[in-house]
Amino acid sequence: MAKGKRRATSGGWRQVAPLIPVALFASAFTVSATDNPAIATASLENGLSGNTSVVVPKQPIAQPANVPVPGTVGPGVDPGEQPTQVVSGLSSNGIPNAALKAYSRAQQVLAQADPGCHLPWTLVAAIGRVESNHGRFGGNSLNSHGVAVPGIFGPRLDGSNGTAKIADTDAGAFDGDSAFDRAVGPMQFIPGTWRAVGVDGDGDGVRNPQDINDAAMSTGVYLCSGKTDLSNPSDLNAAVLRYNHSQQYADLVISIAKAYAGGSWMAVGNGTSGDGDLKAGDQIGDQTIDPPSDKDLPKAIDLPTPTPIITDERGGTRPTDPSTPPPTTERPTDRPTDRPTSTPPPVIPTPDPTKPTARPTTPTKTTPPAPGLATLKTAAGLIVGTVGSTLQELQTATTYCQTQMAKVTITKPTQDQLQKCVTAYQTGGTKAVDQVIRNLLSLLGLLGVLGGGVLGS
Repeated sequence: MAKGKRRATSGGWRQVAPLIPVALFASAFTVSATDNPAIATASLENGLSGNTSVVVPKQPIAQPANVPVPGTVGPGVDPGEQPTQVVSGLSSNGIPNAALKAYSRAQQVLAQADPGCHLPWTLVAAIGRVESNHGRFGGNSLNSHGVAVPGIFGPRLDGSNGTAKIADTDAGAFDGDSAFDRAVGPMQFIPGTWRAVGVDGDGDGVRNPQDINDAAMSTGVYLCSGKTDLSNPSDLNAAVLRYNHSQQYADLVISIAKAYAGGSWMAVGNGTSGDGDLKAGDQIGDQTIDPPSDKDLPKAIDLPTPTPIITDERGGTRPTDPSTPPPTTERPTDRPTDRPTSTPPPVIPTPDPTKPTARPTTPTKTTPPAPGLATLKTAAGLIVGTVGSTLQELQTATTYCQTQMAKVTITKPTQDQLQKCVTAYQTGGTKAVDQVIRNLLSLLGLLGVLGGGVLGS
């Protein structure tokens, strides 16, 4: 692959990297990042076709891509559906081929446009799952060009029923409403935000928010805007929160992305609706469309866990390492009595400096912050549990994975293989483990090529 070149512009340095065409798309584009927001906006307005560029603004995009709607975490998640249900059902739900290619393409392009962002396709896919169930919300399906048909539209944002109130910004061009805005397309962009950040992701000369190729690439540009490093937990959480200002939304998206990175996904036809209800779509049996294969898809990037922020006893906040008890447990039990308190401190005798203070003899409990990350040392290496899991749950998951792997003659799994299996068990259950093991057998040449997740080397 040709190396990128650096050149000076009126707005500062730009990193320009030629994009070599791959099987996913026939079009060739260039990609770049700029320090000048005006240049970024102009390039985004021009779209991505011919010799134009995918540009990552060096200023973080402040306006949200979508807004929270009362009663649901996202259009692609059924009202009342618990996050654990969403995550555990990822493998059976499936990702349409057209969406999978678009998510993969977004990672490949952004890796050149903004290498420091470290955008994983699994994060783009997680947003697609929550926002529209990968283009299948409301009876839609993705056609062979990746366009949602008949079209995905969110609720009217007129301020009623607890929704945000956003006056029309596109004269109804994208959402068909000339009075108020509605989020549109598989990635649910508000028209005003789409006009600012939307790109032509497949080089057909049109920036269409209903096209998963354009929408997924635009999501990548949005998440990477500003000097964002998605391998940094705080940057990751902040970027998803900018996309949709809801911590519940961010938590679910990151959980799904981690599950996808652990192998809890499978490719399905574009016309396949999730949850085991298979419907023949226009891609099934169409030999002119390249189905994705492992060699075309990037490796799943394991996402970091956002660092929890806890409030200390003096009212301040600080980040904490979930695997380390808070420092408050290391202070002596004889605390100064001049610390501010809501009630007067009890009168106690002056302590003898040679003896412990006359405090209750009940030992102080050291409570690690929640959620915590349990760790387990195994013969393969250190295995880390998912957020909130206990050591016992991690031990159960590890034992189950070792047993199942041994059944298929994998008696000495690598640390990476065992970690992915354990993560799959804790996020998707035994079905997810089966999928991970099938993928591993496929990579080892012990099983025919199967649709499924990407396992580490």
